[in-house]
Amino acid sequence: MCLLALMGALMVASQLALAALPNIHIVALLIIITTLCFSWQALFSVAVFVMLEGLFFGFGIWWISYIYVWPVLVPLVMLLRNNTSALVWAILAGLHGLLFGAMTAIPYLFIGGWAAAVSYWIAGLGFDFVHCAGNFALTLVLVNPLSSLCKRLLEKA
Repeated sequence: MCLLALMGALMVASQLALAALPNIHIVALLIIITTLCFSWQALFSVAVFVMLEGLFFGFGIWWISYIYVWPVLVPLVMLLRNNTSALVWAILAGLHGLLFGAMTAIPYLFIGGWAAAVSYWIAGLGFDFVHCAGNFALTLVLVNPLSSLCKRLLEKA
């Protein structure tokens, strides 16, 4: 349980460390690695991350989407868990980044209708493209070494 809580805290710390770069972070990568190492228990780490995000930045409308936007990666990783190709994980992380704005626009659909949701999504497309590229590149380079490291550390624990 402590390792899972630490992974959630690491997600927040890594996002804060890279905050100067808009929408460049390793949260999706860390969720992928946590799921590969801890299976469905990774949802606990994601819950810690989401709660800490709310505590640090406030529980605004944007936070509501975090309740489902980040956890959606866990079942997707579980479906592909036998994959060893960094390219597949990079594509998954990139797609998550690309669709991030569309997924976070859902609460605005209920608050302001289709016009509010679509305008919110379109206004953030530039950030979604950067998010996609950052997720893809970072995951492509880091997923295999970090998942191997995580698995080795768990064997020794």
